[in-house]
Amino acid sequence: MGGGWERGENTKQHRDIWIKEKVNWTFGIEEAWGFTEEDAHVALEKFLSEGIYKFEGRDRHRADQSNTAVISPYIRFGQLSPNTVYHAAKKRRGAHRCKAFLRRLAWRELAYWMLFKFPQLPDLSLRMQYEQQRWHNDDDGARVRAWKTGQTGFPLVDAGMRQLWVTGWMPNYMRHVVAGFLIEYLNLSWKIGADWFHETLVDADVAINSHMWQNGGHSGVDQWNFVMHPVYAAKSCDPEAKYTRKWVPEIRKLPDEFVHCPWDAPPSVRAQASDFRIGRDYPHRIVKNLRAARVDSLRAVIEVRKSDDGRRCILPCGNEGLLLQDGRVARCITRIDYRTNSTKPITKQTIDEEKWMKGRSKSRRDNDPLVVAMKDCANRQARMENISGVSFGYFPGG
Repeated sequence: MGGGWERGENTKQHRDIWIKEKVNWTFGIEEAWGFTEEDAHVALEKFLSEGIYKFEGRDRHRADQSNTAVISPYIRFGQLSPNTVYHAAKKRRGAHRCKAFLRRLAWRELAYWMLFKFPQLPDLSLRMQYEQQRWHNDDDGARVRAWKTGQTGFPLVDAGMRQLWVTGWMPNYMRHVVAGFLIEYLNLSWKIGADWFHETLVDADVAINSHMWQNGGHSGVDQWNFVMHPVYAAKSCDPEAKYTRKWVPEIRKLPDEFVHCPWDAPPSVRAQASDFRIGRDYPHRIVKNLRAARVDSLRAVIEVRKSDDGRRCILPCGNEGLLLQDGRVARCITRIDYRTNSTKPITKQTIDEEKWMKGRSKSRRDNDPLVVAMKDCANRQARMENISGVSFGYFPGG
């Protein structure tokens, strides 16, 4: 299991083991990590020699490349100090050329400050009115189980969750993908995600974990102004599907354009991919109508804002206020969709075809299979919206 899942007769067996949560965690983690201070400095040097040169741009989002700093467990357990990392990066690149990386170190300190000031952060919504938010009634636990075990039917989401289970880690962009999917599409509480991350991450840190999940779950001081789409997000982090194929080998024989949306593969394509069948080789999607799921999540937040407790917290600017112990009111950043009490999502995550195709030849632009597949998917969604009379939007990836 250290290198992913094996496809074939063992797939169902592995899935059943995952669901029962009886896998020996140590095997994959021991393969993925060294545990000494020397290993920590090797990982830091690798990032300073390679990844940091791509970290300032959007290439840091690539899950299929080593452009991010895989040092968070070492900082968490003390083999590396934040000061050591800060000064090493500043010396190697200069502060002005690694701003994005240094900013993330600062966010770590912010999370620690937040936990110090608000010790209830791991357990209770910081914006207390969100304790009453309506979440999906997952009575049989099917949604939670599918998310935890990487069986949602959305390959990119499943890849991230399987990597987490096997190695105890996943890139930051993928953490946003799977968190957004849990909250905005499955409409399940951020507390479920925070508990699972705390249980499975080798870099689990109660301050950072609580701070980030609260922000993603609407109740933190700085609501995320993006929601990753479980298909479109692949354009930024796994455009050639190498990452997804590694962790979801059931779909590895599908052409690139269908790896992230296997349900769109025509029967002829599935037949050529070893007679691939959804429902037999790979799960059906846990959520079929992503638009309806997003709208339901939006409505749940608007319901909170329109409640008696919610109205009392809304500032004239539309943002929400947090009453502090000294009587002052802090303004909490609130997503525009909520500030305006919108009935539909406003911000959108798009395919961003023009930016993606910049610099490629015209023939390549016209024939890029992933773009063609995503455009077909977008056109199909537009037709469905015309039929239903409802318009839906998507959020930009971070």
